[in-house]
Amino acid sequence: MARLVHKYLDKLEITKLKMAQDADKILEAINIDELLKDPEKYLSALGKAFLEEHNKEIEVGFKTGEKFAEEVLKKS
Repeated sequence: MARLVHKYLDKLEITKLKMAQDADKILEAINIDELLKDPEKYLSALGKAFLEEHNKEIEVGFKTGEKFAEEVLKKS
């Protein structure tokens, strides 16, 4: 069971690191003038672009969690 948990956490950590690196890039690229004109619109567009770019990683995280839960239930 411990191996299963470690494998799950490792996979999530890799996915999290990929997304965090890109999040840092986005923070550096924020156009403060555009942000101040309409913060809600600008941040919504930025968030939407980030989610679209990382849809694959989000899906991997979801499927990894599902698989982990199924394995835990089998072993319980």
